[in-house]
Amino acid sequence: MNDSSFQFASDLAIDLTTNSQLFHTQADSPAKVQAIHGENSSTILDLTPFKTMAQPATAKKYFENINSSQELIDAYHSVRNNYPFETDLIGVKKEISEYANQFVINIINSAHKLSEIQIQLISKFVKNLDVYCAIKSIESLLNSEADLALLEVAEKNNWHVHFDHLAIRCGSQKHNNAATIANYLIKDHGYLPSQVKSEAHYQFPDGWNAFPLYKMLDNGQALRLFVDQSDLTNNTQIIQHWNQVYGYTAHHLALRTTKIENNETQEIPLDVVMNALQDHGITILTPTGEHTHGFLLQVFTKPELNESVPASMLNRLRELDPKLEKTIKNGKLLEVVSRKEMPKAMAKRLFELYDLSYDANDPLHSAPYYTYFLPAQAAHVIKTSQTISQ
Repeated sequence: MNDSSFQFASDLAIDLTTNSQLFHTQADSPAKVQAIHGENSSTILDLTPFKTMAQPATAKKYFENINSSQELIDAYHSVRNNYPFETDLIGVKKEISEYANQFVINIINSAHKLSEIQIQLISKFVKNLDVYCAIKSIESLLNSEADLALLEVAEKNNWHVHFDHLAIRCGSQKHNNAATIANYLIKDHGYLPSQVKSEAHYQFPDGWNAFPLYKMLDNGQALRLFVDQSDLTNNTQIIQHWNQVYGYTAHHLALRTTKIENNETQEIPLDVVMNALQDHGITILTPTGEHTHGFLLQVFTKPELNESVPASMLNRLRELDPKLEKTIKNGKLLEVVSRKEMPKAMAKRLFELYDLSYDANDPLHSAPYYTYFLPAQAAHVIKTSQTISQ
């Protein structure tokens, strides 16, 4: 991490702790703050931003003027034909079922069921991304009532929807799946691991691990990927089986919302978004975020229930572990995220690190204090994903 990023994070920590008694500086780590929650519990947050060169929003030329379902489908296939994706890689697709291929085809063709307004909302969202996240987001939005509902709710309330992150389920460490996919994303799509050492790789006690990757686009949109897999020795952990059944579609798409008010970007409180989604008929699960005093809040919607998994696959999973037969049907979640926005003066300095001019009135120019994943909350993802849908 270069000196300017470290200095920025150190100044941000001082600004934060000066104006809030909830956070404390760390004498030996000036770029970090400590959030106290409970008598004997605290969380250390590294405020050092991931540093990389800003890159083009490559999805724009494909999705700029989409008005019909067929145009969206054609643009999707055009991107798939012009860029490499996981199923083009040798070695990582041999565990994927034939059902997974048909599953994706069915998702994309389901676009024909949507209204013109819904298609426009999807294209408006994905055009601000790179081609990789655009493709995964389209699959996700077409595969989830909750994802699409958030776009509709935001449009109604004049909120801006940000891509926060995407989780890709990659199989098993036994086949080196996640590392292979992470390296492909670095080589072919321009992602980078964070320069913060603690963000290079996560290992979770319940049998899975993940590689976080990051990217900044020249339009100001930050992209985060969570590339996860089952542990080498855990043949009943769910990720590898999701990967076989659903391929490299997203485990979840994480979205967050902001608005511009008084010439500054403000996050929409998580409870406000939750209530709006519930009014829209979306079932919300238990939120987390007590670790960070509101810097990073998250909640998942009820998993999308997929009843079309072939009986032969269900029988195999039942023999391995009876629980898998039910949880495999939880094909998809939406994660709703809220990240605390930093003041405009600090946001300007953050964007300068990427050689970008900050525009307070550009809805894409969101500048959260905390840009990473938090392991204590990331662990909540898989637990939530295994909630049995009814």
